[in-house]
Amino acid sequence: MDAAVFETLKHFIETAPPALEATRPLARGAEVAVVIDGGEATRFTMESGAPRLVPEAPRDPDFTLSLPTGAVRHLTSLATDDVGEYGVAFFSLVLTRDPELKVRVRISAPTVRLLGRGYLGVLAVGGMKVSWWLLKNGVKNPKAAIDRLRDVR
Repeated sequence: MDAAVFETLKHFIETAPPALEATRPLARGAEVAVVIDGGEATRFTMESGAPRLVPEAPRDPDFTLSLPTGAVRHLTSLATDDVGEYGVAFFSLVLTRDPELKVRVRISAPTVRLLGRGYLGVLAVGGMKVSWWLLKNGVKNPKAAIDRLRDVR
């Protein structure tokens, strides 16, 4: 893993207003394994009450995000503070076929745990921009979004 890319993502997650706003609904138990360019998994956590990306192995992640450097650069360089625009950009990277940008999501937690840890609230923070984008792409409700992410390869 490129240390500079990790630090860029860490800084964004921990300080950027849209990242702070988007993670606000997450419970302290929320945990995500973050893999950059196929390197070692790092740990996104909310246990302190604020989002943190730490260079340690995940303990019990709800899901794994695999991010190529291009996706990290794309997301961290958007010139907006609009959480909805970030949501649309993120989901667009999940659906892209470009391997330099393709974000992969592997959900390991049951749907009940995802809902209990506040991930549905993250979708809600994205507002109408995310909702309309998901509808246009065949996702009719939050459960369908989770199910679709389970099936995306």
